[in-house]
Amino acid sequence: MFRWHVVSAVFWRNLKQYFTGVLGYLFIVAFVTVCALLAFRPQFFADNLANLDQLSNFYPELLLLFIPAITMPLWADEKRQGTDAILFTLPASDFDVMLGKYLAAVAVYTVALLFSTTQLMALGALGDPDWGIIGTTYFGYWLSGAALISVGMFASSLTGSTTVAFILGAAFCAVPVLCSQLGDSLGLNRYSIGWHLQDFSIGQISLVSIVYYVGLSIVMLYLNMVVISRRHWNRGTAGNVGWQFVIRAIALAVAVFSIFHIVDTSPWTSRAQLDLTQEKLFTLNPATLDTLKQVKDSDREITIQAYVSEDIPQKYTNVKKSLLGMLRQYDSFGGSNVKVEVHNVTPKSKLEIEAQKLGLEGREDRSEEDGITVQRDVYLGARVSSPAGETTLPFLDSNKSIEYELSHAIYTTIDKGNKLTLGILDTDAHFGGPMFQGRRVPWSYNETMEVLKQQFKVKFVSGNELDSFLPSEDEPADASSETEADADDANPGELDESKPEKKVREAPDVLLVADPASLDAPSMAALVKYLEAGNPAVILADPLPFFWAFQNPTNLGILNAPRMTRVPGDSPYAEILTSSTLPKADGGTASTLFSALGVQWENGTSVWNMEDPHPGFTAMWPAYLGQKWPTYYGEYDKALMFIKGRDGDDAFNPDDPVSAGLQELLMFYPGYVMEASGSKYSFTSLATAGVASGRTEWDELTMTPKQKVQMLNPRTGELTVREEPARSQITNDLLMVLNPTPRTMIDAQDYCVAARVSSKEDSDNGLDVIIITDLDFVSDLAWQQEDALNEQVDQKLDNLGFLLNSIEVLGGADEFVELRNRRQRPRTLVQLESIFKEFREQRLEKQQEIEKEVQDELDAAQEKLNLATKEIQGNESLGFLEKLQKTSQRATDVQRQFDVKQNRLTRNLKQDVTRLEAEEKQLIEGRKFRIRALTALVAPLPALMLGVMVLWFRVANEQKNINPNRRVK
Repeated sequence: MFRWHVVSAVFWRNLKQYFTGVLGYLFIVAFVTVCALLAFRPQFFADNLANLDQLSNFYPELLLLFIPAITMPLWADEKRQGTDAILFTLPASDFDVMLGKYLAAVAVYTVALLFSTTQLMALGALGDPDWGIIGTTYFGYWLSGAALISVGMFASSLTGSTTVAFILGAAFCAVPVLCSQLGDSLGLNRYSIGWHLQDFSIGQISLVSIVYYVGLSIVMLYLNMVVISRRHWNRGTAGNVGWQFVIRAIALAVAVFSIFHIVDTSPWTSRAQLDLTQEKLFTLNPATLDTLKQVKDSDREITIQAYVSEDIPQKYTNVKKSLLGMLRQYDSFGGSNVKVEVHNVTPKSKLEIEAQKLGLEGREDRSEEDGITVQRDVYLGARVSSPAGETTLPFLDSNKSIEYELSHAIYTTIDKGNKLTLGILDTDAHFGGPMFQGRRVPWSYNETMEVLKQQFKVKFVSGNELDSFLPSEDEPADASSETEADADDANPGELDESKPEKKVREAPDVLLVADPASLDAPSMAALVKYLEAGNPAVILADPLPFFWAFQNPTNLGILNAPRMTRVPGDSPYAEILTSSTLPKADGGTASTLFSALGVQWENGTSVWNMEDPHPGFTAMWPAYLGQKWPTYYGEYDKALMFIKGRDGDDAFNPDDPVSAGLQELLMFYPGYVMEASGSKYSFTSLATAGVASGRTEWDELTMTPKQKVQMLNPRTGELTVREEPARSQITNDLLMVLNPTPRTMIDAQDYCVAARVSSKEDSDNGLDVIIITDLDFVSDLAWQQEDALNEQVDQKLDNLGFLLNSIEVLGGADEFVELRNRRQRPRTLVQLESIFKEFREQRLEKQQEIEKEVQDELDAAQEKLNLATKEIQGNESLGFLEKLQKTSQRATDVQRQFDVKQNRLTRNLKQDVTRLEAEEKQLIEGRKFRIRALTALVAPLPALMLGVMVLWFRVANEQKNINPNRRVK
């Protein structure tokens, strides 16, 4: 047992020695200044995260310089001054003296660390940090320094020179600091300071890391004890005693290593972690834990290979941090059955080629950073493999679904039978892509289909195949045993051979029906029988598919809407726009289907709401349509409908697992559905438009534009212009486009845009159907808008998650639904973002003014060209051929002038835009430099002021104690 009064005496003696001089305060000032410079280095602004990741990345190397500076005088100074002999004559054990010195060094380091918290003021002023993560990070800093102090003390005990003690201390500390640089090949990264510091930097306090730090300290303090106790050894037996202590030290090191290894690899102790993040970001969901348990029970090894770009755009930094943190959790909780490999990908490297071979293609990213556009390929993917198969996650672009993606990939990889079978019914929507020349081609739902093929076993079903999934009407599915018994009792000679036995195929777990209004009558009847037999389905019923009108609003217009006739079979586009040669059932109203389901759906009514949760958001559309919202897209606030809970109004049903946890959807001209009177099924609303909503009828929503047709009279040479209704290039019928100024009706009715229809508890029918009144919400159009939304206002949509939730809940595989809906709030530099946004808006405002001036001049030049042509056509003294010749010559001259002017204005515009971007970059860089300089100057001020005060008091006391008669006069 140690004697605390002795330890305390040694502790205060060393602590006072350190802070009575200026050197201790200069050390603190240097330490705090370097910490501030590292914490707010340029990459801090590039990542745009309010945390201490930049400091944590270099903190072990920082300790490599500052810890030896603290420990070098502990023993070396005592030996150099000869005070060690006096120290050891005190009535105290060697352990008491060593412990007092160690605690004093830890106290000095703790004081320096406390002074570095001044940088947290800047962090809080710039952003919204997670203070739980900040707290665990500082705890990790303290443990790292305390462990390395024991290493530095051992180095100081070996010499009487402080210089040599510093060099030896740095060399010894380099072993646990730099061993991770040797990489995973030697398996030494888990024994480095930096590896275990990562747990603390993401908000985790793990038992493994604490055992590592404590174990390292114990081993090094024991070596320190061995060295300072050499004076007790008998010179004649010093060699033997020395070998005894060498063996003891080795035995202690082996024991500590064994304990650490057991704790690190044990499935129980490795899970002893405390998640102190405010949102419990790295607390694994029960579904994940169950999946990892399945891996262990199956006795199969899972390998997770993650390929992550070193240079990552700002919008993906939080995703990368979450991915790496989550992979550490899988590594810890998975035990020996889960192997995690993280590869940092650089351009044109072998790892990039390797990632591409595994199906992890880099995503091309063009992002604006510091006022300039940077283009690069970004890798954020993973491959999960096992002896049973493999699953590839090409790109993890949403940090809210990382745990879901990894866990679901493991779940389906250990047993491919875990995947649901998703049937996609052939309709005019061609959700899976139309068959063209014997293969399915990418279509308007290509991005969603890639995800569906990854998550489920997808098979395509035609309308005439639905009957093959059902038993014969005279042979119910639950009477198969009775049929077999009757067959056994019957006389073989009396068997009825006139009716061949029907072979019932296995139905898909869930059927996806996109655009049921386009089905022909036989397919519609088969679908109703299929659903009434208890087979679950997701129905996407859209009164106005917007995708084709979005691509080309004036030439293609609206295609395949329920109220429009089917594209004729003789059209060259029939193969890719139709699924049947028969007319639509019920004239496109799908009344047979929805009457059977006990609901009402209007095939020509679109709903919208007046709430706009993102007033600063600008949707994306094809560039060739100009910079303004295209005329024939309809009204902007009627085309895009955001569904989000507003003012306490629940837009999503919190009691149904399909919609519980959803935050925001984006739909395009959706319809609505309501329960029919006298329905025998249970109707549950999943999502509503909100009370501040209205509707628009088909006749107001659409129109046929007029086109001007010029007719030349060959006798008089006069040109006559008349207007005719435009015709579609696809169907040769009247072209249908969206009305720019429709008359709408506001009725404040909370329209239901998605609902679940299921059998009641006392019903024998097992019907279970989810109806969503929009097709475009999972089209490539929606993916484009989500990318724009994420870039402009940092908001993710739940469109795809809503569809996946519907499929999994209906298929009875809802283990991961709650996990998919899990949210993480990014902790960004919100104050800095607002400043940079202001700079960017100022630049865009000036740029738009210049662009408007350029466009006005171009419009004037175009008007001049039109007037010249009109003057010639209006000259009645000229004949037809003279008009044609002069018009052609005049048009050529004016066109040449127009082209010259256009090239000059375009060149000047490009120069002005480049100048404005350069000015914006200078403003941003200047603000960043001022922040870095300010933090580096302010951070050490408290320590500097305290040092000056101590020095002033010290000098004042010295002057006070001097005899006035001895002062120089």
